[in-house]
Amino acid sequence: MNLIRLREVTKEYRKRPVLQNVNLQINEGDIFGVIGQSGSGKTTLLNLIAGFIEPTEGEVVYSPQGSTKEKDLHRHFSQIKRHIGYTPQHNSLYPKLTVEENLWHFGRLYNIDKQTLATNIRNLLNFTHLIDYKNFLAEQLSGGMQKRLDLSCSLVHKPRLLILDEPTSDLDPILQREIIHLLQEVNKQGVTIIIASHHLESIENICNKVAIIHHGKVHSHGLLEEVRKPYLKDHFTIRVRSVEQKQMLIDKLKVLPIQKIVDKGNSLIIYPSNVESTMANLIKIIKEENLYLHDLDLRRPSLHEIFEKIATSTEQ
Repeated sequence: MNLIRLREVTKEYRKRPVLQNVNLQINEGDIFGVIGQSGSGKTTLLNLIAGFIEPTEGEVVYSPQGSTKEKDLHRHFSQIKRHIGYTPQHNSLYPKLTVEENLWHFGRLYNIDKQTLATNIRNLLNFTHLIDYKNFLAEQLSGGMQKRLDLSCSLVHKPRLLILDEPTSDLDPILQREIIHLLQEVNKQGVTIIIASHHLESIENICNKVAIIHHGKVHSHGLLEEVRKPYLKDHFTIRVRSVEQKQMLIDKLKVLPIQKIVDKGNSLIIYPSNVESTMANLIKIIKEENLYLHDLDLRRPSLHEIFEKIATSTEQ
């Protein structure tokens, strides 16, 4: 089900476009990654989706739970804001308040009744493993614990949508993995998540969909596999152990829908009409003939490689 939709959204500051003609759809249950170079418009996009700023042109619409009727996010923001949680790049905690006091403070902003809020806080402290630190001042916590508390403050009112700007910045790899795991658990509880991050490996590991922002425009978006498709190799390489094995492979491969086979001595470069079906047939041949291959190179491009190709392009 559609949760948030952006239609032809443009945002300008002092008549300078920061985002142009953005069309995006975030569905309920998505973990949606937003990537782009510094200054590309990622944070502006998050602020538009969170309702903090209005588009110069176009509209951001929200689908209430159990309804197919969309509402303009900004015209109905007072009703919709309680369904949105936001974690900025830099912690928004009050350092001189305890962990529990921070949660009470942010929970009261949503006019949650005292008993419900107490239950939410207790559950979050257990969920984020902060229960033993509830009486610690926020400034006494480690960086990883502060991130967990910041995330808890964004979840204290049980939002449908959680928006995070660089949630793993300034954390070491172990703490990054902890936060990513925590977000996966949050998503399993039915919370839709939007993440902007420079840590592309984390985005690739956690997100089912991505949007790549380049020069203020959405260059690519959709399911990860759909975004990868234009960058998949049109060939693969096989390294063989003997001339006899090579010739046998050539004979077997010729019956498949292959455009070209290039003989490079101890390796073959295969240009198939369909990479996936050819690979499936090749694996079958390897099993049937009990072949041993030195190497088979058919690596999918990583999100980092795709991003680099887009970022270094001359396309405006």
